[in-house]
Amino acid sequence: MLTVLMATYNGAQTLPKVLDGYCRLQAPSQAWRLVIIENGSSDGTGALIAQYRERLPLHLLSTPDKGKNAALNLGVEWGLHHCDGDALFIFSDDDATPAPDWLLQWERCATAHADYAVFGGAIEADWALAPPEWLPRLVPVGLTFGLTAGALAEGPVFPGLVWGANMAVRRAVFDAGYRYDTTIGPNGGAYAMGSETELTRRLALAGYPAWFCPHARVAHHIRAHQLTQEYVLDKAWRFGRGKYRQDRPGTFPEWSGVPRWMLTRFALECVGYLRARLLGDADAQFRRRWELAFLRGYFFEARRGRGEARKRVLITSYSGELGGMEMRMAQELRYLRLAGVDGSLALRRFAGIEAWAGRLAHEQIVVAEFDPPAFFEQWSWRRWNLLRARLGAAQRLRAFRADLVHIAWCWTNYGASALWLARYCRLPAVISVHNAFPAAEISDWHRPLLHQAFGAVRGVYAVSRSAMAHFMAIYQPYLPATARVAVIPNCVDTDRFKPGAELRRAARQALQLPPSALVIGVAARLSVQKRPHLLLDLFVLLRQRFPQLYLVLFGSGPLEAGLRRQVDLSGLAPYVVFTGFVPDLEKLLPALDLHVLMSRNEGFGIATIEAMACGVPAVATDVPGSADILRDSGGGLLVPPDDIKAAAALVGELLDQPDRRAAMGRQARKEAVERYSRAVVGRQVLAFYDQLM
Repeated sequence: MLTVLMATYNGAQTLPKVLDGYCRLQAPSQAWRLVIIENGSSDGTGALIAQYRERLPLHLLSTPDKGKNAALNLGVEWGLHHCDGDALFIFSDDDATPAPDWLLQWERCATAHADYAVFGGAIEADWALAPPEWLPRLVPVGLTFGLTAGALAEGPVFPGLVWGANMAVRRAVFDAGYRYDTTIGPNGGAYAMGSETELTRRLALAGYPAWFCPHARVAHHIRAHQLTQEYVLDKAWRFGRGKYRQDRPGTFPEWSGVPRWMLTRFALECVGYLRARLLGDADAQFRRRWELAFLRGYFFEARRGRGEARKRVLITSYSGELGGMEMRMAQELRYLRLAGVDGSLALRRFAGIEAWAGRLAHEQIVVAEFDPPAFFEQWSWRRWNLLRARLGAAQRLRAFRADLVHIAWCWTNYGASALWLARYCRLPAVISVHNAFPAAEISDWHRPLLHQAFGAVRGVYAVSRSAMAHFMAIYQPYLPATARVAVIPNCVDTDRFKPGAELRRAARQALQLPPSALVIGVAARLSVQKRPHLLLDLFVLLRQRFPQLYLVLFGSGPLEAGLRRQVDLSGLAPYVVFTGFVPDLEKLLPALDLHVLMSRNEGFGIATIEAMACGVPAVATDVPGSADILRDSGGGLLVPPDDIKAAAALVGELLDQPDRRAAMGRQARKEAVERYSRAVVGRQVLAFYDQLM
């Protein structure tokens, strides 16, 4: 199915020519339809479109809200509910007339390049009047009028050259959650340019390259009033505004929200303009005016601030790997967006961060690099690192233009350097505590710095009561009396993680497990903290009693190679499944009869509640974090952390009682929904942030 989407606002003057062009289209081999989204027109556009219902496979949507991107998102949602299979969504404008073979060419291109999901087509000029001679000579006509270069050959293309008057995107992209950014593009006023290029560049970052199809052609109507210098300079100003919106804070050193190199460029352009005036060079004057208009648009947005009325939160951490804390940090941004707050993540580099950042890019969640000198976390070179923090890292933190800094505290003092920086930059801060860590001595050198750092704190929450108790045992003397304190658990998407007989069968089939097997497993990083070797020892003991028992290890980590060797030497390789990292864990967790987490410590244990949401009874060692979830739970069981025989006896009883496991699974699902669902936790997070900024 080919679905053509077009937004229109007061398009009555151009639509007759455009829709007549659609009536002349040669029919492709597959079905197609035209979806027009009319958003708040006052010139009879809707009635005009209705006249073409008998001549075109036309569907008209209406919304009173102005904004091209909001209208296109509405059309995308409609299309997703009314098409099947690998549909192609083709986007065009209400002033772009297609060539007769337009749909045939799009069909050919999409079929020939099945490994591409984003396509750009040729956009030619349809001049209302012959352009003045100065225009093609001095003006970047492609950027100004949305035209593609005639010499652009078929093949891979820079995503910034895929423009909205003629582009196509496969349905799978929108199924994955991507949408247009509604804060940019035509909105009925003096808008910031770049609506479709923001999307295509974001898609490229997420691994969707673009392909150019020069034979899929439209003619873009250029009106008479657009052939003036005033119009061209206004477009340059809008382009500058859009460029600011698409740039990421902190990419370059800044002053007052503007990259310093652009200020230098502005000064040089001013000098160049004065020189051109002195020489009487009219062409050079106009070129300089264009560059200055672009820069003024950029500075205009910088003064207003990104998203003007939106507050901005920067979430950072002394992170070393991708785990539950990092997942919670991303979820925090999703919650904040519900309250109209913008934000980004700023983390140290670690293995796998690029792939994770790519997955977050489709949600417009930015993962920036930020690694301040560690004068708390590392004892050696602490004085030098403190000096580096004052001289360089503080400027880097300011470049993010945050209104509040959220520091995710993963262990003892891991996060204190960033907290001190927030105070040094006069930025308010909140702390989230993600682990139950042991007591630690504060050195005489660090003590006054901690008093300074905690002066920025407006609130602290921990993911469990145990984590809060451990944190307070160290830091309560430094915490301001006015700071808000709360316990807010981690959450689980109970719409993704859910039980079901068919899900269980599909999961076992995917893991190549016998349908009637008993299966235990764990979703955890294969690291020392999670003690997967202890789970393997438990499995060996249980196999003596349950020869049909299998073990599944969801995850990867530094202990994986050693665990594989241990399994091979024990002769149990046919009964142990190593999956590696699983991005869609909800598809495989229902395969388990029990989820068994043998950690030596936990901050909370997201995998435990994910298993519970899937209706899988949860077993965990009786340690802080896990005990917070399971001590009063009817959906799980705590076992001694260091007595493997006692643990084997308790788990064996569960494996021997299918009716008990089924009842526990139902209760586990109930508790996951009522205590840990995204909606429940989201309300707690937003209540915590209320009035903190």
